[in-house]
Amino acid sequence: MRIHISVRQAIVFAIALAVARGVAAQDAKATEVLATARKAIGGKKLDTLTSLSVQAAAQRNVGNYQMTSDLELLLGLPDKYVRSESSNSAMVSMSNTVGFNGDHPIKSVAPAGLPSGGGMMIRMGGPGMVTGGSGEKPTPEQQAQLDKQLVRSARQEISRLMLGWFATTHPSVAAQYSYSGEAESPDGKAFIIDAKTADGFAARLFIDEATRLPLMVTYQAPQPRTVTVGGPPPAGGGGRAEAAARPANAAERQRIEADAQRQIQQLEAQPPAMVEYTLYFDDWREVDGIKFPHALRRGSAGTTMEEWTVSKVKVNPKIDPKKFDSEQ
Repeated sequence: MRIHISVRQAIVFAIALAVARGVAAQDAKATEVLATARKAIGGKKLDTLTSLSVQAAAQRNVGNYQMTSDLELLLGLPDKYVRSESSNSAMVSMSNTVGFNGDHPIKSVAPAGLPSGGGMMIRMGGPGMVTGGSGEKPTPEQQAQLDKQLVRSARQEISRLMLGWFATTHPSVAAQYSYSGEAESPDGKAFIIDAKTADGFAARLFIDEATRLPLMVTYQAPQPRTVTVGGPPPAGGGGRAEAAARPANAAERQRIEADAQRQIQQLEAQPPAMVEYTLYFDDWREVDGIKFPHALRRGSAGTTMEEWTVSKVKVNPKIDPKKFDSEQ
């Protein structure tokens, strides 16, 4: 059988073949760079990783507030992850649990209490989400869709962290990697690796050419949204300061909760804005044969939004299965 190809078809075919060869070369380069990064992080020790626990203190800027909270991240490969965060002070009350156990989401079920002075209440779901809602119970179909979104969000979150920790995404996020060139700064050069999936996950990993350790991860995600009520006591004391310091009475608490619900409904009525974030990984220390970054910083548009200081890392710890219960 003869195949007739026009000159134009031949040119198009040649261009397509050249592009395909270029992508294949990039993918081979990505594989090489990622392999050297994993070797620098832990080599064969990473192949034996089945569980991980991380404890850290987090400082987050929320509007005019600076909030300090305690973090615990637990990873059970290949299909379990949970992050718990809590903060309780005179002006800020926050509780947040997200994660997944297989295809089931792990989520908070107990609301955070209001601060005694009515200063600020924060309830956070996945990126761009606000929990609390209008109080109406979702239908089974709506709940199933929400649970799917929660699992997807948590998988993407841990994948971004794992790119910076171990130069790979979570096993449930089957990313394809491609080499995108080099970045150069006064401090040195970095390889650029893109990680993408068919369902929309995308992140860019920068790996230091000298140390072969991850430097940062960039990605697009919804802007976090919070609910605030009341405010900090004014400088100089006075009646409002005394009112903020004393416990809120029943009428004040009812007003605070109504205000929070109103804000939640307003936020739910509009889609969250998409912004670019950068995760910076630093202060690498060896823990049981694996190098792990003990400092993490998340920023956007040149502004630092939060910083983590890792206090304890355990490689392959025995984790209580109850930690991965679907509701906490």
